[in-house]
Amino acid sequence: MKRLRFVVAVVNGLVFLAGCHVRPGPVVPPQDPVTKRFGPPEIYPRAELSPGLTNSDITQDNIANTICNKHWKTSSIRPPASYTTSLKVAQIAQYGFTDTDTGHYEEDHIISLENGGHPRDPKNLYPEAYNTEIDGERVGAHEKDKVENYLHNGICLDVPDAKFSPGPKPSHPITLQHAQQILAGDWYKCYLHMKQGQDCLP
Repeated sequence: MKRLRFVVAVVNGLVFLAGCHVRPGPVVPPQDPVTKRFGPPEIYPRAELSPGLTNSDITQDNIANTICNKHWKTSSIRPPASYTTSLKVAQIAQYGFTDTDTGHYEEDHIISLENGGHPRDPKNLYPEAYNTEIDGERVGAHEKDKVENYLHNGICLDVPDAKFSPGPKPSHPITLQHAQQILAGDWYKCYLHMKQGQDCLP
């Protein structure tokens, strides 16, 4: 109990130190209820701890000037490693992971910065393992990166002179909110469609 209180205090302290220069947007309700996620629970953050949180400075109306703009960089809002590493240690304990080697995890933005996620709030950050396996296949942080790039390309698909991420583009545009719902809900389901060369959206 004392350890849990300590972890909660650390996380709360990190929230305070994070500052308020980036306003949080709403927690994004997943497109699919978390009980209906396609993959096993261990590849997802726990919704009660890390539900995903948007950055209210990025909206559908301003994507041409922010995340789809060739001059806009995620590094302009990305928190320093000193912050994310401390949060990673605290969240590994909070989640009760038996593997406490921080090198085995990416302190990942649930809704990625390139898709309008909040950069610093712990509700949008999660220690995601690199080498989780499903049926002998690696499904971890690097695989989620591919989904993030795909969704970003869909958001920017119809934006003139847009900046695109590496990887495939969907066949039709994706709204910012829809992309955020997929990332907060079931990114793995989208990943499986991508592997088959299919759009992950209807």
